[in-house]
Amino acid sequence: MDDYKDIIDFLKPRRDIKASEELHNKVRKAFEKKHRQRKAARWLLGGISLGAVAAALLLVLIPPGLSAKEVLRGAISALMHTENVEMVVDVRTRPVENFRYININDDFVAHHIYITYVDSLSSWRVDKGGRIALGNGKNIYTWIPSLNLGWHIDGDDKDNILGYFANFLTPRKILEKELENCLNNKNGEYNVEKNGKDIILTVHSSPQGNFDNPYKLNSSIAESETIRRYVIDSDSKRLRSASVNVIADNQKIEVLKVSSIDYDSQRKDIYKVDPNIRFVEIEMQPTGLIGLSAEEAASTILNAFADWNDSILTKVFIPEVSEAAYRERFQGSTLISVGRSFKSGNNNSAFVPYSLKLKDGTTQCHNIALQKTEYGGWVVVGGL
Repeated sequence: MDDYKDIIDFLKPRRDIKASEELHNKVRKAFEKKHRQRKAARWLLGGISLGAVAAALLLVLIPPGLSAKEVLRGAISALMHTENVEMVVDVRTRPVENFRYININDDFVAHHIYITYVDSLSSWRVDKGGRIALGNGKNIYTWIPSLNLGWHIDGDDKDNILGYFANFLTPRKILEKELENCLNNKNGEYNVEKNGKDIILTVHSSPQGNFDNPYKLNSSIAESETIRRYVIDSDSKRLRSASVNVIADNQKIEVLKVSSIDYDSQRKDIYKVDPNIRFVEIEMQPTGLIGLSAEEAASTILNAFADWNDSILTKVFIPEVSEAAYRERFQGSTLISVGRSFKSGNNNSAFVPYSLKLKDGTTQCHNIALQKTEYGGWVVVGGL
């Protein structure tokens, strides 16, 4: 518990709450990642989501009669001393999409989350059927079984890989993320109440990002207006249930619900990589197309599909990814048109509308998503 002394001390009620420079540094260091590796993982696997799990936010508004120190210690202890946890989380999404993606019109997809702790070190596994990820604090593997293709990351950048689901894996990360939110005065309305033996936390948050163009609105929990509800057992301090509703067209649509939590799971083999999957190292990213506008880059890339011009495509895709995911569908296609690029959401992607005539004669109209690498070149991160 000594690891949390600064956070506990900081969160003791007082009139004028100010964080020490030492705590600021600890919070900042917790969010620093290896620069090159983080960029590579971000454009390939999805962006960072909003963190919001009850154990942390309980500390922002504590019900009368509850000690902040008592609740904090209990919440950390309840999770840190649980060796094996198994959850089922249902999300409106698609099985093969990244873990960040939601769609209010999709059906629920079950996500099985497994966590084990051995000597304070955790291993975890998140399985949504069409996409699987696992990590042990030193390495992360994620793969798509239908493509027999996966990615290996040397490190522990769970946020980039799991998005919202990273919040359920590490109590300390939850505390640090929510504390940073508080220190930076990020918007959100918190309400905490007690109902019998339940502590109920409700958080109402606005969508994060620029939505002058609403294309990315409601495509992730972070990029949605949400009402998140967490129920904590006041005796054990364990999370009992959770749900997330998206506000769209003046309606509340449930997009995430924790349907079961087993704190005494007996599963031991969660850190097991599929031996049939070909894994690609993503520590390095392609350089991208340099010196072009987003529209010019999109046109160059989409025209390269006609004869599958590797001299261009290897600059914007990891070759193994383009071969497995795109070549069969797009080789031999013809570009019809490219529109004006636009921004939407909370990342730095540029979206370029396009029309493409595929080799089977059908037409695909979509928005290709491009991002600039650290080298200043455009790479493809979605929209195909």
